[in-house]
Amino acid sequence: MSRDAEDRALEAEREVGRINAFFPILPRLGNRWAASRPWEGMTIALNLHLTSLTAALVRELQLGGGTFVVSGASPATTHAGTVEMLRNEGIEVYTGRGRDDRFAAVLDHKPDLIVDVGFELVNALLDRRPKQAADTRGAIEITRSGITRLRQRADALPFPVLNINDGRLKNAVENRHGVGEALWQAVAQLTGMHLAGRRVAVLGYGPVGKGLAMYARAAGMAVEVVEPDPVRRLFAHYDGFVTPALDEALARAGVVVTATGRGGALTLEDVSKARNGVVLVNAGHGGDEIDIKGIKDAAERVDHIGEQVVRYRLEDGPRVTVLGGGHPLNIVTNAGSPEPVLLHFAVLGLALERLAKGSFEPGETIVDDAIEAEAAAFALAALNPTATV
Repeated sequence: MSRDAEDRALEAEREVGRINAFFPILPRLGNRWAASRPWEGMTIALNLHLTSLTAALVRELQLGGGTFVVSGASPATTHAGTVEMLRNEGIEVYTGRGRDDRFAAVLDHKPDLIVDVGFELVNALLDRRPKQAADTRGAIEITRSGITRLRQRADALPFPVLNINDGRLKNAVENRHGVGEALWQAVAQLTGMHLAGRRVAVLGYGPVGKGLAMYARAAGMAVEVVEPDPVRRLFAHYDGFVTPALDEALARAGVVVTATGRGGALTLEDVSKARNGVVLVNAGHGGDEIDIKGIKDAAERVDHIGEQVVRYRLEDGPRVTVLGGGHPLNIVTNAGSPEPVLLHFAVLGLALERLAKGSFEPGETIVDDAIEAEAAAFALAALNPTATV
């Protein structure tokens, strides 16, 4: 290993140590898994964003026996130090190649269990290796976009998939507080902007959008919410937010953040009508909510004005600044408190433990209250060192 790689791995180790020092939920679970060895003799594939939080999770999971193999969900959310740290732990990690190549390499390990974001690894398994899919014991899906894809493939599922996105904890804690707080910290850090007094348009008023709007208002921003669904738009109204049409919001907003969970939420045509100097941010899972390719193709000038900060001058259009390349900014920058994500990872680990016991029928199953109650009890104990689970 090169000196640079050693330094990156050491930095990731230090970050994991800091995370665990102040919220030791995963080490507490790791002690349990080390004693019970729930994955002994199994191979588990993880397709995740590779941040220091993921490193903290995988380190504890592997104490429960079994062989773990990891693919990076996106190069934009793959941190080199995390990759080096996991490899030092003896874990196979696949990054850098095309997505199809990464997935093929992971599936060559013939995993018994799969943890996925975006239903991408499971989709590859179903499409390319149906015989192998028939021998797979089960999977876990983490994201809203992944659940949407899962339901489109429901008839093709020969094994159970646990949906931990639609449990009570993720929406109430990680999506609302975790993303809501972290996104604005990342924006302020990258741009140097003082948030108070800025006008922001939040596109989408699901759990993530609600958190973004709430934390933006707490920071003193003037918040407008764009939501095509009339029920959610009514929720935004009664939460005290102006709810204009997209064109109206774009004409006024200095910052626009997408939180829709779908590709093409903000097209080049939309952006061309935006206020000059607008800052575009994505808080969704994938990197396609904003038409970055269209913006690049239409730009007559491109200025890299800071790390993860690129300004485009559109031909016959406004100046547009894109943060994080249009990828989920809180993940790209690893911003915000780790606690909401770690709580969600605790649910993931407990769900994986249950899945290994083989007690579910093929198809989608939403994570049950018992798993979430157990994760919440571990969280409360981690927040109060004198408590026990």
